[in-house]
Amino acid sequence: MDIHEFARRIPKAELHVHLEGTIRPSTLLILARRNEISLPADDEAGLQRLYHFSDFDHFIQTYMMITGCLHTPDDYRLIAYEFGEDCARQNVRYAEVTFTIETNMQKSGLPWQVILEGLNAGREQARVEFGVEMRWIFDIVRDLPETQEKVLEIALVARPQGCIAIGLGGTEAGFPPQLFVKTFERAWGAGLPRVPHAGELSGPESVWAALDQLHANRLEHGIRSIEDPSLVTVLSKRQIGLDICPTSNVRLGIYPDYASHPLRRLWEAGVLVTLGSDDPPLFDTDLNREYQVLIDHFGFLLEDLTHISLNGIHASLLPEAEKIRLESEFRLEFDRLREEMA
Repeated sequence: MDIHEFARRIPKAELHVHLEGTIRPSTLLILARRNEISLPADDEAGLQRLYHFSDFDHFIQTYMMITGCLHTPDDYRLIAYEFGEDCARQNVRYAEVTFTIETNMQKSGLPWQVILEGLNAGREQARVEFGVEMRWIFDIVRDLPETQEKVLEIALVARPQGCIAIGLGGTEAGFPPQLFVKTFERAWGAGLPRVPHAGELSGPESVWAALDQLHANRLEHGIRSIEDPSLVTVLSKRQIGLDICPTSNVRLGIYPDYASHPLRRLWEAGVLVTLGSDDPPLFDTDLNREYQVLIDHFGFLLEDLTHISLNGIHASLLPEAEKIRLESEFRLEFDRLREEMA
């Protein structure tokens, strides 16, 4: 077993993945056909080509097309279950999964309670069959600030049904964190964790605002923090997690290649870095491939891989007792794999 095989087999936690962006082209065909929806392509190869978008706007259009194929509770059960199946294949034991509840209500016409019932049926099926645990992050769409209070209310009510946090996604340009301050302050006051996207398409000022005004527990992306050394120092000192998705960042043109990506510099500065796949089939990746990227492009060694795997637990929003249990399980498996390598 070499280091690449070790990376494939170690237990993992994933904190930055969008459920709608995990839908396989083959599953999208099934959803479209049973819901009588016309797609731009009528076979898997054609959809795979469609998934190769040209820019962020094209990515959002493709994402919305996929969401528009979800119409029934069983559709939601299916995509949650298949995501759990993909987790099991990669030895992902725990995932905090972002889901855009308001957009799905608009597209499907279903009440959020019915959508969540479908999601949780798939989540439970995956837990029983694969041992994969999931929690939901319901995110507000930046482009729809008028929906933010409704999303917060849903997230608060849905906490016993697996909603672990509120997020903020979509286009940063024109929709700064300041538009969402009151909602995130309410979430903070209610003890609901906050996990906004920031510092992806916009610079360090977006990250500062997410920390100071949105009371972020953790940041999705946050990569452009590297442009402000004082911000990097704060992130390291406070151990604010950055859920980084290198392939997504390159595919969206934020960086031209892995060599330009700041992950290694953030890592060496002591920032709490976790690894995510973002929207796996849309970026032609998954979490295992992102671990391979760490080895091949960022020079990560075996101990670095176990460290970043554990970061996924440390930066998670699980109760402390659950973190301790998972870390113990992960460390035992690391030791077993090291023995196999010896």
